[in-house]
Amino acid sequence: MNISRKEIVLLCATVLVAAFLGTAIVCADEKTTIKRYPIPDHGVLELNVPASWKTKIHKPQEDMPPTMIFSPATGNDFQVTMMVLWGKKEEPDFNRTERVKTFLEKEGQKLLTRIVETKIVLNEIKGITHTGYYFSVTDKNPEPGEYRYMTRAGIGVGSLLLQVTVLHRVREAGAVNDTLFMLREAKQTPK
Repeated sequence: MNISRKEIVLLCATVLVAAFLGTAIVCADEKTTIKRYPIPDHGVLELNVPASWKTKIHKPQEDMPPTMIFSPATGNDFQVTMMVLWGKKEEPDFNRTERVKTFLEKEGQKLLTRIVETKIVLNEIKGITHTGYYFSVTDKNPEPGEYRYMTRAGIGVGSLLLQVTVLHRVREAGAVNDTLFMLREAKQTPK
């Protein structure tokens, strides 16, 4: 069978459109809602959160960065912990893409003796106006009841840095995709 170059290009375009539509359908499976979280002296963090997720916010002190903990409506299939950080006035680029990447590489290297993977593979997160990174690893010897898989992510959003840990029981957990979607859509707005 002889296939022309034009037919190959058309076939590739069709596959890309189908993949895009499939991704849109997968992302639309869980209804999401925009939630606004006030950040002391740093405006508001807007996150597109799956509607069924429960949220707890832990703030040790009023002027300290908050930690958000997301979990499923029922059960304990996953837990997402998001630390919202900001830099000092003299360090405005603390959440730069390169610094986030270096931080995650170092975090991953510390885990190598306790995980199945032999190297850390960073994947890029392309946000609306920002870029970050994430990696996923497998615990070699989880205790009974502990999570076997972990995904770590970091991304700068406005003047903030979001550091995220997703603990999950299934390798290809929907919670990881939902979290990455949430990070891509994250925005910082004035009060």
